[in-house]
Amino acid sequence: AVEESEVDGNTVLKDKIGKMIVPMKQASLWLEEVGASILQKESLDVIAGHLISAGEALLLLSMTVEVLDEESEDGKLSAQRMVYASEQMILAGKELKGEKKDKPKGKSWIKG
Repeated sequence: AVEESEVDGNTVLKDKIGKMIVPMKQASLWLEEVGASILQKESLDVIAGHLISAGEALLLLSMTVEVLDEESEDGKLSAQRMVYASEQMILAGKELKGEKKDKPKGKSWIKG
């Protein structure tokens, strides 16, 4: 895609796509590490660390997706979904590590 945008003379798009490459590679490598760690029966701490790193890389990727086409609602929606997925990966990693979520104090958790 970088080469195609360069041939078309669209340097803005080329730069935006170029910024996506590193976080995309990082996210995919960390997800591969998660799978490999599970298959190799590594400790939960190792798996959790890889999962958190994958979530952080996906969060960086979401920022680049959002600015790819600033006028498109699809790009914005895709970025929001990636942010949610990254938050859930990070949360899953923290739960695997045994970190406790902060529980609401008082009656603030009661609705209505």
